[in-house]
Amino acid sequence: MRPPLLLAALLAPVLSAALPAASQELDFSPKATLDCMQKQRLPGADDTCIGESARACFQKMKAPSVSDIAMCMQAESAYWKDRMDKAYNKMMVLAAEADAEFAKNPMSKKIKAKLTDDLEHQQKAWEDWREIRCAVEAMMRRGTPYPMTAAANCTMKQIGQQAMFLESAITYMESK
Repeated sequence: MRPPLLLAALLAPVLSAALPAASQELDFSPKATLDCMQKQRLPGADDTCIGESARACFQKMKAPSVSDIAMCMQAESAYWKDRMDKAYNKMMVLAAEADAEFAKNPMSKKIKAKLTDDLEHQQKAWEDWREIRCAVEAMMRRGTPYPMTAAANCTMKQIGQQAMFLESAITYMESK
């Protein structure tokens, strides 16, 4: 069974039971995450801020349900996915420029690899890995009320980390 189907099968009973309880207003803003990142002093510590906005979202709710918490995590995931998609698209442009520049180098006759191909392969492999990883995190909590929040938290963190990786790759490519 493909990981997304496995995760959907695992979460379907939890989601269907939890959806009626998810009636609270969702008040999400990425501000708490961005504020946290701005305060970081250690290089590479920004990823510790992933989830701060989701936490702020569900802490505004009165007695949030598991599905309310997962919805806040999903909202932060969507924020990170937008950043990731923009960074990936920008990185593909920079990679194509780098490939074109390298094609002028005599070594390009021996080294046929393209950064665009590698980047595309890496992103696809990462997506597959993320789905499997988050399915495992959810599966570890089967039989409890928490598979949905485990999967949502995992997805949010993985997408946030990938967005930051791609953004740092852009910074590197633009500095060359």
